[in-house]
This record gives sequence, structure tokens and C-alpha cells, in this order.
Amino acid sequence: MGLLSSFHDAEIDLFRTMNLAGSNDALDSIMLLFTFLGISYVIIFVWLPLWLQGRKDAAFDVLILVVLATAAAEILKLIVDRSRPSLELDDVNTIVSASGPSFPSAHATRAFAVACLIWIVEPRRYGVVAVIVASLIAVSRVYIGVHWPTDVLAGAVLGVAIAVVFMNFTKHSVRYQRVRKKIIDTFGRG
Repeated sequence: MGLLSSFHDAEIDLFRTMNLAGSNDALDSIMLLFTFLGISYVIIFVWLPLWLQGRKDAAFDVLILVVLATAAAEILKLIVDRSRPSLELDDVNTIVSASGPSFPSAHATRAFAVACLIWIVEPRRYGVVAVIVASLIAVSRVYIGVHWPTDVLAGAVLGVAIAVVFMNFTKHSVRYQRVRKKIIDTFGRG
């Protein structure tokens, strides 16, 4: 039990080092922006450009991947049922609130799932930008005090794993490709 206790103490120290909400107005604004992007950047910066470029298969895949990543993270949250830092520690700096279990971070899961997809299917420069954005989204969640560092690390690993499995599946499943085409043909005219 000593090793587990030492690990938990180290995570608390790392959390305290990263949890700087309220210490700098400009940095708070940047971190809030990345937290917000953790929800909306998929639609604004990934899905919409793909759709407008006529890459509707890829746009459809992004939406399905986000749904899968979010569902997986939420199911794991219910299973693990880890408390958020503000419920376990005194003097946690927060500038937004979050509810529900903490592990894994759904923001990090979604961000890294999409970043991995971009890394796989787009030119490398876009993949690098996507990984940087996903990393900043993950860091923002600890900075604003709503997640432990291992929450966002687990979310990143989970997101990448889901993306790799999903991309392999979409590449080889003729049935999925047919269903995707039918849905796009039905709803994607224009």
C-alpha cells in the first residue's frame, strides 16, 4: 500500500502544481478557451471543414468517433466513480464547475480520439496541430481544477485506442461503409 499512497501523494503534488486557476487572468482565459474547445472544436474545426470540402465520409466518421469516445468515457466514469479534486482536496482553484465522476476525462478522450484520427488520415502538419490542441485541452482540465492528471492521461490513452480501433473497423467493414453511405445520401444532399 506504500507505493499506491506514494503515487497518490505525487499526483496531488502534480495537481497542485498544474492547478493555477485564478492566478493569471490571461492564462485563465486561454485555459477556459481550450476547455470550451474540448466540446466544440470537433464540430467547428474538424467536422464542418470536412463536410464543406465534400469529404462527407470523413465528417460522418468524426461524429461517430466522438459519440463512441464520449460513451466509453462516461461508462468508465460510472464504473470507476472517482471523485473530482475539489471534493477530495481543500483550496482547489476552480473557475468553472464540473459534476459527476472524474476518471477518465471525457474532454481528453474526445480530443485525443479526434487528434488521432486527424494524425492518421490528414497531412502530418494537421496531425501535429491536433495533438497540440488535444494536449492543451487536457492540461486545461487540470489547470481549472476539475480533473486529476491521471484523469486526462487516461482519457488521452482511451481516446487514441478508440480511434485506432474505430479507424481499423471503418476501413474493413463493408457493412459500416454501406450504412454510412446510406445515411449520408439520405441526410447529406446538397
